[in-house]
Amino acid sequence: MTHNLAPFAAVNALINQGVSQLLSNATATWQGTGHAFGVVFKRGQDEGYLPEAVTAVTHTVAMCVVNAPGIAEGSQGLCINNQPCRVTGPVVPDASGWATFPVVLTEGAHAGP
Repeated sequence: MTHNLAPFAAVNALINQGVSQLLSNATATWQGTGHAFGVVFKRGQDEGYLPEAVTAVTHTVAMCVVNAPGIAEGSQGLCINNQPCRVTGPVVPDASGWATFPVVLTEGAHAGP
């Protein structure tokens, strides 16, 4: 028996919009469309390779991928706080359509939330 999931899809979209507006600490655009949307942008320390000898900054973005159709590892169309960046890891959305993935800023020294 197949159930109609359309009502849940509408509720899910509403929840994603609310999360994007209330919890975001940065704005992003995709492929220069000018349509800005909220993202959660984090900057942290890379603990992966000799953390006692090398200091490396990592950037991650959490966002609803519906706002960026076609975004994938290697994409360069994402701008966070007007800072162009390249996606450096897999973009795998969860059941709600949100994904958290690493990015590298491609111009300038840094972008903050």
